[in-house]
This record gives sequence, structure tokens and C-alpha cells, in this order.
Amino acid sequence: MKGVFKTFTCDNCGKKMYKSWHVWSKKGGILAEAHFCKNCGDKLGIDRKIKGVIYDLDGTIVSTTKIHEAAWLYAGEKFNVPISKEMLLNQKGISTEAAAKMILPRNKKYLLRKFIKAKQKYVIDNINKAILFPGILKVINQLTQKGYKIWICTSALKARVEEILNIFTSLKKIKNNIIWCEMYRKGKPSPEALNLTTKKMGLAKTEVYYIGDAFSDYKTSAAAKVKFIYFCPNIRNRDKRIPKPIPIISSHKEIFKLLK
Repeated sequence: MKGVFKTFTCDNCGKKMYKSWHVWSKKGGILAEAHFCKNCGDKLGIDRKIKGVIYDLDGTIVSTTKIHEAAWLYAGEKFNVPISKEMLLNQKGISTEAAAKMILPRNKKYLLRKFIKAKQKYVIDNINKAILFPGILKVINQLTQKGYKIWICTSALKARVEEILNIFTSLKKIKNNIIWCEMYRKGKPSPEALNLTTKKMGLAKTEVYYIGDAFSDYKTSAAAKVKFIYFCPNIRNRDKRIPKPIPIISSHKEIFKLLK
């Protein structure tokens, strides 16, 4: 796409101009041309390298980290399974089943289903204590208005995603833009979930950012070859396994600095 010096009318705002963006699209076998002024072109992201943002859910949009940690400690106490700080760190971002398999010692693997059930029950009973991270709804709205495609890619089961949407109804506006656990076979750090998300978005992997709070999120983005942004509300507690060159934000509004 390039500027052309002729008299054009912006197809979005009606402004007359001598230089415009030319955008060609094909629908139903018909090739159509549209023209946009600079302002509308910027809003529509015509010359934008990053065109979409994918968010993790737990620990990134919704502050549920403490709830999940408490749930694992509850299940551990119930079945006499020691839970270390390292286990709590490593369970972040991965599915409940994968975390349970990681936590349970070999001689207690037979407890897997009961262990998972106890953990999930604790989360369900305490999910009302979850809160949205400050400013996330405003940021999502602003990104959407600027023409960015916003999606969520999570390891959570559909039932828990729906529970969160019922609590935070403002998120329902993007309920059709969510990839949850049952929609793919291999969990993090497999690239499958992110591959599916970018495919649904209709964007190339080079055109999106993936924002997550866990090392498993970083490994997933690396496997999928998607640019990663590390969300860490308390920089002092950053996961040192995530390389320093990776962009890090402590507040969601900081995303706009990285999108310039």
C-alpha cells in the first residue's frame, strides 16, 4: 500500500484529500477498492505491524493467582501431599490436570481425579473473591476502538471461563473471542492453543502480541513464534526464567507504549 496523489474521498469519514490509502479487498469474486485518509487509516490499522493482542486469562486479566495457590494448598492438605513454593510457581499458566500430575508424587498418582476435584471445588467456592486487574476493561475498549483484534487464550476449562464471564459481565463483549482448554488437545507449552487463536483471528503470528503472567506462557509464545509481553504487577517478584530482553509491563495501560 502507498500514497497516491489524486483527489479522493475517504470511504470512512468523507474527507476530501489528495493523498490516500488504497485498500483492495475481494469478496464473492469481486475486487473492490477503498480509500482512507491518514486519520482513518491509523484508526483502522492499515499500516500497523501489530494488529491484534491475545491475553491469557488467569493472572493476566483476572487476579486469581492467590485463589489457585490456596486451592492447591487445600488439596495438598486434604490428601497429605506437600506443596512447595516451586510447585506453586510452576503450576501457573498450565492446565489443572497438568499441574496435578506435576505436584502428585509417584506413589499418589492414583489420587489424580480426586486431587483435581478438590482443587477445582475450592476455586469454584472462592471465585467470587477474584478481581479484574486495574484498567484492563478500559484498555481492551481502547484497543478495540483503535481497530486491534482482542482475543483470550486460556488453559481454563469452558465451565470456569463462563463462571468468570458471569461475574465480570463486561468481558462478555469478547465472549466469542475466547479459546479455552477443550478447544485444543495439547496444553502449554505446546503452541497449539496460540496457533488456533491466531488462525481464528485471521492474523499472521508476526501481527500479534501475546500477554501472559507465567513462564509457561512465555514458553508457549516461543514455541508458536509469537511476540510475548510479560505481565508482572509486582516487578520485584518477576520470574527470572523469563529472559530480560522480553518486554515487561506492570500495568495494562503500558501496552500502548509497546504498540507505538
